[in-house]
Amino acid sequence: MQIERFWEVFHGQVLDRLVDKAHEDAPFSSEVYRVQVQYLNNEYVLTAIYEHAVSIDD
Repeated sequence: MQIERFWEVFHGQVLDRLVDKAHEDAPFSSEVYRVQVQYLNNEYVLTAIYEHAVSIDD
C-alpha cells in the first residue's frame, strides 16, 4: 500500500463553512490530512490536503 496525497482549494468569507465543506467534499475513501488557511483580499483561502491508500500491483 502507498499513501497518495492531493489537495483542493476553497474560497469564502466564513471559515467554519469552508472547513465543513472541505470535510463534506472529501472524495470517497479519502480523509483530510491537513488544512492550511490564509486570509487574502478579504476572504479566507483554505487548502485541504487529502490522503488515501492506493494499492500497488506488481
